[in-house]
Amino acid sequence: MENKKLKSEECIPGMRPNHCSRAQGNLGEVVTMSLAKRIHIVGAPGSGKTELAARLSERLDIPSYSLESVLWSNEGKKRRRNTPVVRQRLLLDIIGKDEWIVEGNLMEWLIPSFALADQIIFLTPHPFVRDGRMLQRFLRQKIGTDPDRDRLNLMGLIDRLYWNHRFEYESKPAILKVAEPYKHKLIVTRQVD
Repeated sequence: MENKKLKSEECIPGMRPNHCSRAQGNLGEVVTMSLAKRIHIVGAPGSGKTELAARLSERLDIPSYSLESVLWSNEGKKRRRNTPVVRQRLLLDIIGKDEWIVEGNLMEWLIPSFALADQIIFLTPHPFVRDGRMLQRFLRQKIGTDPDRDRLNLMGLIDRLYWNHRFEYESKPAILKVAEPYKHKLIVTRQVD
């Protein structure tokens, strides 16, 4: 795939230029979004993965998939985890397509998805920003204005907030380590507007 030199304002459609950075290297090495047909978005809860995936899907006319939908079965009244065999098949069905946007950080799937992605976007807003977004989502769910099926109770919210802060020193370094061989297609950003 041909690389095109990027100006900082060209990083990602909808991204503030002053918040665009790379883990290593310069932006000129990154595949442009107009050429990217397979995009993986990672980040902590509340980082904006789902929102960015939806916006890029609409703008680029590429289907978007959440790894949560691969992890969980939609069958029956109670959500259950898919078996590892089913999860692997569902993931391979998605990343085997010519075009996709995948959002999520389930570690077991990062390597095959990162290997096939044209672009990897790692959203890294400050943990307090993510806390605020999770609290807003929780309140929207409680008043019934959030369409998310995954309704949290107060203990679930507290667990998620706790995990959000552990993400910085556990999951974030692990994701960056997995992404190291793919740093030429990695964009790390704190904010997408």
